[in-house]
Parts: sequence; structure tokens; C-alpha cells
Amino acid sequence: MTQIEQWIREEGIKEGIKEGIKEGIKEGIKEGIKEGEIKNKMETARIALKKGLPEDLVAEITALDMETVRRLKGELI
Repeated sequence: MTQIEQWIREEGIKEGIKEGIKEGIKEGIKEGIKEGEIKNKMETARIALKKGLPEDLVAEITALDMETVRRLKGELI
């Protein structure tokens, strides 16, 4: 392998690593936002359940599934 080929290869590796890190950060941010949204929905559901709202209404308002809402309700007791 010539020096030019070696240099091109190294530059390609550097660029690949740079792009990989950039993509990883994007994915991490998206995952963090999603996790935060779920936590907010669950906290809203807990508050609504404490106020006595029916499970089906809480599920509709928060877009959580009934199983999750029932589990949250069970944790409150």
C-alpha cells in the first residue's frame, strides 16, 4: 500500500468514526426525548388516577395502554 493509499484509508476511517459518533449522538437524543415523554405520560396517568379518573379515560388521555394504566393504579394502592 502506498503512502497516498494509506493516507486516504486513514482519512476514510476518521470520517467514518466522525459520522458514527454524530449518528450515535442523534440516536441518543431521540431516545432520551422518547424516554422523557413516556415518563411524563406515566406521571400524568398517576395524577389522574389519584384524582379518581377511570382507567379507560386515563389511557385515552395519556395514550398509554390499559395494562400500563392498570399497573400504575396498582402501584398507587
